[in-house]
Amino acid sequence: MVLRSAYAPVLPEMDAFLFASVGEEIEGIPLSVLSALAQLGLDPRNEAARLSHLTSNAAASQLGRLLARLPERSWTSSEIRRIATRLVELLPAAPNDGKNNQVPSTTSGKRNSAASRHLTYLALALSGALVLGLIAHGPVTSGGQDTAPPVSQVDSVTPSAPMIR
Repeated sequence: MVLRSAYAPVLPEMDAFLFASVGEEIEGIPLSVLSALAQLGLDPRNEAARLSHLTSNAAASQLGRLLARLPERSWTSSEIRRIATRLVELLPAAPNDGKNNQVPSTTSGKRNSAASRHLTYLALALSGALVLGLIAHGPVTSGGQDTAPPVSQVDSVTPSAPMIR
């Protein structure tokens, strides 16, 4: 049985790297690369893909910098370098034999369809709010004066309470 694309793993070749242990969390629970990158506010799969396109040395250096930013860690710089080097070995080989030393931007390129869909919904919601605001305010001329006369409460046909004389 083939998984639907919604349930298929995203970048399964990165799993060995993402689920590898960086160190220990509270009470001996292992801290995975996936958890560490998520704690830093990064998308773990995007970061793994970005690192996999670098040379081993460049990827280890950048991963080491990221690991050094983790809160409540007392690793020395040599420990961080050793951890990062071990983890980078779990990344799949770069398609261009690792000759690209530049850091690809995670924000450049085409937006995925979900992001485009969200931007479309946002634009529609803002347009709807603008239309409702214009309808609620009524027509306005360029001089700022209302074009329709205001409706008076005295002109009401049905009084809300009977009048006593």
